[in-house]
Amino acid sequence: MREFCRVNPMTPQLATTMKRFRGDSGTILLVDDEQANVQVVGTMLNAFGYDLMIAKDGEQAIKRVEARIPDLVLLDLVMPGMNGFEVCRALRENPAMDEVPIIFLSADDDKNTIVKALESGGVDYVTKPFNKAELLARVRAHLELKFIRDECRGLLQQSERFLEIMAHDLRNWVGSAHFSSLLLEEIDGLPERAQQVSRTIREASGEALHFIDEYLSEEKRCRDEAKRESTVFDLRTLAESGVRNHQEEAAAKEITLVLDLPETECFVKSDRMAISRVLENLLSNALKFSPRGSLVAFEVKDGPVTLTVADEGPGFSEEDRQHLFEPYRRLSARPTEGELSTGLGLSIVKNICDQLEVELVIETPARGARVTLNFPERIGDNSSET
Repeated sequence: MREFCRVNPMTPQLATTMKRFRGDSGTILLVDDEQANVQVVGTMLNAFGYDLMIAKDGEQAIKRVEARIPDLVLLDLVMPGMNGFEVCRALRENPAMDEVPIIFLSADDDKNTIVKALESGGVDYVTKPFNKAELLARVRAHLELKFIRDECRGLLQQSERFLEIMAHDLRNWVGSAHFSSLLLEEIDGLPERAQQVSRTIREASGEALHFIDEYLSEEKRCRDEAKRESTVFDLRTLAESGVRNHQEEAAAKEITLVLDLPETECFVKSDRMAISRVLENLLSNALKFSPRGSLVAFEVKDGPVTLTVADEGPGFSEEDRQHLFEPYRRLSARPTEGELSTGLGLSIVKNICDQLEVELVIETPARGARVTLNFPERIGDNSSET
């Protein structure tokens, strides 16, 4: 049953629950070349229900871990071949060992040695000769912390998966309602009351679809964070494209889009798609919260490279500034003509800028809001767009 549970693809939460249900305390890898130490520590751990794995040196420890991941490692510092520091670093190179606590056991009580052990990846350091009760208490504490982390991670993964499935299913259900309401509006002679209900369904389902699409887009962004690819591109080209894509939206509200670009090429090295998404969010927000007939300025400056979007909307209150980047947070300002807003825009912008090391500056002048991106040092003029 033990081996079956270890190879079965269950979540960390379920694995932890199964351990406790069976009465298991956890699996411990003991790495020590002294047989007497192995005998003493092994007897103590076995007496308290721990499942023991033994390795006499670093190479054997690495092989043991490749075959089976323990819940905790007790690691001697001085051994033939690889020392404890080297073994610890080697074990940490295995991604499956990231969250496995490693406790050093050594007669060396020098503080510099202890610090080096912790810096190499250890979570604790017990000096020999050790007190059995103290060692057992530390083992229990670190195992419990690991089990709690595993359980929380499992619950988080389950909740994220549930939300993702629900979002996709909800989109289908809400989409059907939205389509049905559109069909109802095309029926001739439909009573006024029925027309009102149909419009209400259409507007509500449209908002719901927009929110679900934003949620799914944010989930995709989170999954794609590790896939960022930097290329060299002309920021002016990206700015021109962004303004073109929003001309129709601006014209609908009689808003003037002003684009101010430097005369020479303005190359930066960053993730083009991610920066494009930042511009999309900044321009979309500026147009949503700007009054009819106002002006939205989009400016790119060279040396150092900055990109600024400024509008004549209500700006941000002092309370708003405390919650600017909280996802799904609705601020005090509202879109001027009932446009949809999920509260994700600035959160997305902030996350992307942090990942790309682009400084984000938000100002509230006497009128409107001003958002500026400060890019790292520009690329030379002789660069070619990739």
